[in-house]
Amino acid sequence: MRSIRHPLSGALYDLQSDGTVRVEKDGKFGTFRADGSYISGETKFADPHMCVWIGGRDLPSRSRQAAEALKKS
Repeated sequence: MRSIRHPLSGALYDLQSDGTVRVEKDGKFGTFRADGSYISGETKFADPHMCVWIGGRDLPSRSRQAAEALKKS
């Protein structure tokens, strides 16, 4: 799954198979929804922007769309 380390806090944001985001730092973790709202765990705060970025829906690749359009023409 997707994961990224927060550039300021160093926390690891990891997308889980059920669509939630697991945030881990210093051996403590918490589980959050894609909008950044808390679900469970010791860590009770997460950067909502990082949660949306990791847990939000996938957007189509503009470059891939352009390449496919060129193939069709």
